[in-house]
Amino acid sequence: MILDQFTLHSVIIQTVYEDAFILWDRAGDIARRMSKIWPGLKLVEGQPNQQTLTAPGVQILTGFRTSTFTMRGPKALDQTRVRQITDSYSLLRDSLELENLQRVSARSVYVKKFQNLKEANNAVAALGLLKWPSERVFDQPTDTDMNGAEILFRFEDKTSFTFLRLKAEELKFEAELDPEFFDEPIKRSEPRMVIDFDRGLLGTIDARKLRMDDWLKGYSHVLRRDIDKVLRPNT
Repeated sequence: MILDQFTLHSVIIQTVYEDAFILWDRAGDIARRMSKIWPGLKLVEGQPNQQTLTAPGVQILTGFRTSTFTMRGPKALDQTRVRQITDSYSLLRDSLELENLQRVSARSVYVKKFQNLKEANNAVAALGLLKWPSERVFDQPTDTDMNGAEILFRFEDKTSFTFLRLKAEELKFEAELDPEFFDEPIKRSEPRMVIDFDRGLLGTIDARKLRMDDWLKGYSHVLRRDIDKVLRPNT
């Protein structure tokens, strides 16, 4: 399975609902109770329409119309995290008195590191999902290390959607720090291949009937069951 060659980088869980103005009255209580679910969780920003809470590897945004849970690291969707997300969803549902949701989605990003961007691009091309031009096009060379392609598969109807993205990229970081402590600027780069899987429900979703733990397990199951059918159709 292609996914076994990648490492889970991050997961974002999002719920969208009608305006929950009761958040004004219950924001403090929500933050206090969230901190019992997520050890080390702290409030870092509070605004009238949204509050942001963070802990190591976790960020939670609760708002009038949207709430998101962002987890980072290879264990972002392990049993502990799924239980914490499920408990947090139940807390928000009850505290905000949510009856229906307009959207529930999860987006996971998997990465595979390479020595350079060219190797990452070659790995994308090796899947045989695209045909790279063999001659100069758009007055641009076709063989430089900075070239690349991004592949998007979109499957959707009125009640659900699935987006699967595949690309090569190079993340770069550079910082000028105090010369008293650092002789040179810090520079880092990470060439990598990315699988980005975004799947969700649309329409009117009964907030009390949604079992978040089961939905997340189904999300992971469908990804692992079908990803090779899309990215490796001939194997």
